[in-house]
Amino acid sequence: MRFSRALGGLVCAAVLVGLASAQETRESIIDDIRIVGLARINEQLVRSQLEVQTGEVYSARAVARDIRRLYELGFFTSIKVDASPSGAGLALTYIFEEKRVIDEIKIIGNKKVRDRAIRSVLSWRAGDSFVEDGYNDEREAVLGLYESKGLPNTVVDINVEEVGPSRVRITYEIEEGKKARIKNITFEGNDAISDRKLRKSMKTRRRWFMFGGKYDEQLFEEDLNNVVREYGNYGRLEADVVDTSMDFAPGGKGVDITIRVEEGPEYEVGSLEVAGNDVYDDDEVLNAIKVNAGDVHNRGQVEDDADAIAKGHRDSGYLDIRVAPQVTLDRENKVTNIVYNIEEGQLKYVHEVKITGNNVTKDEVIRREIFLMPGERFDGALLDASRRRLEGTEYFEAVRFSVEDVPDDDNLANLLVDVEEGKTGFFNFGMGYSTEESFGGYAELELNNFDITNFPTFSGGGQQLKLRLHLGSVRNEYYLSFADPEILGYPVLFGFDLFDQRYKYSGGADYTEETRGGRVRLGKVLSPYVTARLALQYREVNYSDLRIGPLSPFSEFIGGDTTISLSAGINRTNINSTRDPSRGWKHDLELEVAGLGGDNDFVKFEHDTSWYKSLTRDDQWVFSWRTREGLSVPFGDSDVVPLADRFFAGGASTIRGYESRDVGPTRRTFPIIGEDEAIGGELRVLETIEFKYKISDLIRAYTFADAGGVWETTSDFDFGDMRYSVGVGLGFNIPRIGPIRLDYGIPLNADEDQGSGRLHLQGGFKF
Repeated sequence: MRFSRALGGLVCAAVLVGLASAQETRESIIDDIRIVGLARINEQLVRSQLEVQTGEVYSARAVARDIRRLYELGFFTSIKVDASPSGAGLALTYIFEEKRVIDEIKIIGNKKVRDRAIRSVLSWRAGDSFVEDGYNDEREAVLGLYESKGLPNTVVDINVEEVGPSRVRITYEIEEGKKARIKNITFEGNDAISDRKLRKSMKTRRRWFMFGGKYDEQLFEEDLNNVVREYGNYGRLEADVVDTSMDFAPGGKGVDITIRVEEGPEYEVGSLEVAGNDVYDDDEVLNAIKVNAGDVHNRGQVEDDADAIAKGHRDSGYLDIRVAPQVTLDRENKVTNIVYNIEEGQLKYVHEVKITGNNVTKDEVIRREIFLMPGERFDGALLDASRRRLEGTEYFEAVRFSVEDVPDDDNLANLLVDVEEGKTGFFNFGMGYSTEESFGGYAELELNNFDITNFPTFSGGGQQLKLRLHLGSVRNEYYLSFADPEILGYPVLFGFDLFDQRYKYSGGADYTEETRGGRVRLGKVLSPYVTARLALQYREVNYSDLRIGPLSPFSEFIGGDTTISLSAGINRTNINSTRDPSRGWKHDLELEVAGLGGDNDFVKFEHDTSWYKSLTRDDQWVFSWRTREGLSVPFGDSDVVPLADRFFAGGASTIRGYESRDVGPTRRTFPIIGEDEAIGGELRVLETIEFKYKISDLIRAYTFADAGGVWETTSDFDFGDMRYSVGVGLGFNIPRIGPIRLDYGIPLNADEDQGSGRLHLQGGFKF
């Protein structure tokens, strides 16, 4: 364009030459030079570029050279020269049309794509010359950007307005469309790893029914890196994503994504070495790793092995440990050589434990849950146990441990414990529903960080106080509980409970049981993983709506009215979370002996073990297994275990899919006619396996299988009496409402009268 306009100016100059030759000699002298059309450009700058001057003889070639020189300044779109008589000579008028400059670029209407991203694809910039021919290119660039982000329905309008002499403001008005839903994600070039495995390494998901499938560019870019990393876990260390493409459906509502990969060769581990280790010898270090010489190189596991080496040192007090795996590729032989470079640092001892963030909770309440004391060597296992203990109190929303160096002493460090206190006092009232207890209203005061001596706030001492009133069609309950984990300065828990409960059983048996009494409890932490407990209990049990007589199925199991028992229990656990465990185990054993007075004599033993295993690194899939066994045996003056202390099964907490108390021994109300009534048993076995899938922070999906049975006496035990069920469930942890669990169980070998499936709902609504 610059060349064509310059050519036009030269043609104009040539015309002027012809005109000038027709003039008389006296008119060939330049009498005046005029400048017209300048708005932004300084006139002195223009005149400084002119070869022709007043008083000189007019030269068409000099004018042409002036026009060419002025065009080269880059400020003008058009330059014309007009020659007209003036007095005794000629007057030359240079007529300019300045280029318009972009004064400002505005972007409005964009919410899903940042300004910075849009500006990066524009060729127009503030301060540049405005070229009208660029409209379409600019618009297509913005539309292409939005399409790459899964927003193909976007509309872009470009408005240009004059804001000053030769200055314009360009406004991009964007109407963003809805993001296209991902219909499918496919791969090309993958032979070693299936599409399914590669998709599992990505967080970008296909649309399922009405859920998910939204495209997020940043997440997708991370996923492409995850795909490459996944190949590294299969020895493909030179794999790469070479291209991605999106095929939008008509209307832009759906999109198919294709990812093209180059897998590269498979590498095996050729050699393993350890460098810089003094604390442990090479064999001890290499015993902690899982990728060995001759194995296919697994990039993720090599990194995990480095972490395992570091954890071993850190648990032994070497807090500054650094382990860097150095991997060298032998491309000719397709093997890797791995060297774990270790910087051990100094052995650290605890100098001081500093606690911050606790505005309510007393320091000593936190300190008694920490197993590391000043002067002791740092121990990673004890730190993990301390964190679990503090989180298990449920006083805190977050617990953070860190280490602070002590000046002038490389062997000492301060342990910093920072807590974020949560709500520990609750007053809830409302109504709830479960399939076991139907509807009920309740009021509950629970103070988990109570301090009976701290008037008037009564908080911060780590004591527990519970007051509960529940009134419903199935259960009425009055309950008071108090516990102090450290009584009179000794690390021994002391607590007591008072209770008055009325429960109307239905399903396998129909009667009402009323229980009143109390217990005194003691507890002791024996180690980071083990606690022991002891309790003395008094109970008085009465029945109503219970058919009693010579033909009653319950007549021999009523037992006496009062029971005085002593129970001892021990609990051992290392689960990673009390609220939502994904790794670890917990075991609980309890032995109860009744016969210290009262009307009933029996021994009761119960065992409960749960084991959790995360199936993915992010704990999205978790497998759990739970086994429970119970055995009760009468002795002394008692011939049977009383009804209130017998074992039952069936329902939401035992074998789902069956009605409450509908599994186990039964007897008819009358020998020939009447319904079967559950009488409970002296032996119970319960087994549960469960897969948990984390949908979000608040929602979990479950699939489960239950098995179990109840036998009247131990001599009646028969595996053939076991009942089995399978099912699915959803769990919700709703803020300010509480946990809700919904399960549907399907019995696999039910009797004819036990149904084909049952919904179990547990939870309550609080307001």
